[in-house]
Amino acid sequence: MKKYDAIIIGAGQSGMPLAKKINAIGLSVALIEKRVVGGTCINDGCSPTKTMVASARVAHIVSRAEDFGVNVNSFSIDQKAIKARKDHIVTTFRGGAEKSLKKAGNIDIILGKATLLSSNKVRIAREGAEVLEISGEKIFFNTGSSPFVPEIDGLKETTYLTSTSIMELEETPEHLVILGGGYIGLEFGQMFNRFGSKVSIIDKAPRLVPKEDKDVCEEVSKIFAKDEINTYLDTSVTRINFENDQFKVYLESKSGPKTIEGSHLLVATGRKPNSEGLGLEDIGVKLTEKGHIAVNETFETSISNIYALGDVAGSPPFTHMAYNDAHIAFRSIYEGDKEISSKDRLLPYCVFIDPQLARIGLNEQEAKEKDIPYKVGKFFMKHAGRALETDETSGFFKVLVDPKSKQILGATILSLDGGEVMAVLQMAMVGKVTYDKIRNLPIAHPTLAESLNNLMMQIE
Repeated sequence: MKKYDAIIIGAGQSGMPLAKKINAIGLSVALIEKRVVGGTCINDGCSPTKTMVASARVAHIVSRAEDFGVNVNSFSIDQKAIKARKDHIVTTFRGGAEKSLKKAGNIDIILGKATLLSSNKVRIAREGAEVLEISGEKIFFNTGSSPFVPEIDGLKETTYLTSTSIMELEETPEHLVILGGGYIGLEFGQMFNRFGSKVSIIDKAPRLVPKEDKDVCEEVSKIFAKDEINTYLDTSVTRINFENDQFKVYLESKSGPKTIEGSHLLVATGRKPNSEGLGLEDIGVKLTEKGHIAVNETFETSISNIYALGDVAGSPPFTHMAYNDAHIAFRSIYEGDKEISSKDRLLPYCVFIDPQLARIGLNEQEAKEKDIPYKVGKFFMKHAGRALETDETSGFFKVLVDPKSKQILGATILSLDGGEVMAVLQMAMVGKVTYDKIRNLPIAHPTLAESLNNLMMQIE
């Protein structure tokens, strides 16, 4: 039985960087992956979806060409070509990830399904090869998450789509019905709307993106209404049938029952941790009620030499946070850093609707729940020079600041390239730059970022 210093199960956005970091200090690493290198981000998530979002944005710009004095006689959507471009980007990124792992040297990449035998032994079932057993001083899980499919009468008997399978379509849906008005549902909804599909979004919540402030939810709803995307909110799905090549979705809301039909159905009702079938509970590794592997602030499980990172550990479900998990774990375990932890770290994220919805730190809803004093500033894109020049005037910048220290507590940026602007405020928060300094800072004109001057002037 071969012994390693570290066994990493899952070659995702925590597993890969952690393997390279451990290898760089001269330790042996086994990296086990049951499917393909790169995890959800490269293969099924960030990279492919944002590639397709880019295609949708081009279609949107072309459809508005006359507004800019550019005459385009006609254009069409080639769904096969969009998929081919997406596949090429995924293959390129995956190839780069594989190359970087092989270049690192002392990392054994093993394809197969891993199961814990004990706190330091792992069995690997390999397709077309003998079962392999290995041991390791430390074991790390980075097995990710997968689409959650709710228990709805008739749903599992249909050929519904998930956030993975929808990207394999080679024809544009006539009418795409989406279960779920969260970030994934909104990205795909607007995307396929721009490809020419009729789109209907259904959600139990009374608002789209309900974790955001009410004014943000309302602005997003206005944007989707302008795009002629149908939304059924505060609405439950009671039953789903598939007959005559159509999905029949039975709805129930305060206004009574309703039935809608669509050619395709996307289930975008969240994700679940990939923690089953790993042998975790057999050896005493504790799970949470939602099935995540329970960890402390340095990602150690209930067994001292076993760790879990990323989605499977309940970390915020974003690539950059998974990478940060690996950084924290490595510094804590291998460099003896007693200060580093996941506690109170800033959580930046960006939803790639158009305009982008980006968040960092607290919003008003959270500040009120935690009884944190704040002042708020808000600046609408319809007053921003760069937004007017590009005719991208939907949305606004919003910031919360501490009344005494003048430090930025959080911000929501709903605008063209909102994620890029949010990153500026994130760096200000980390660097403890007060809002009054940003207010008086000369920022290049004409840029979206210069609207941060105006934003800080609105603080009350």
